[in-house]
Amino acid sequence: MANHEKLRKWLVLSAVATALLVIPRRSSRKADEITDANIANSKNKGSHHGNDAQ
Repeated sequence: MANHEKLRKWLVLSAVATALLVIPRRSSRKADEITDANIANSKNKGSHHGNDAQ
């Protein structure tokens, strides 16, 4: 009986952990958009600096 309860706890824990990993959070999507914009800005700034140096 104790093994059955431990198994159930592990199954519930793994289900919750999987759900947290699979379901995207709003803040992480916003952070990805900001990061993409920062990368694009960095590339543009890098090309401008290259032209100024010549």
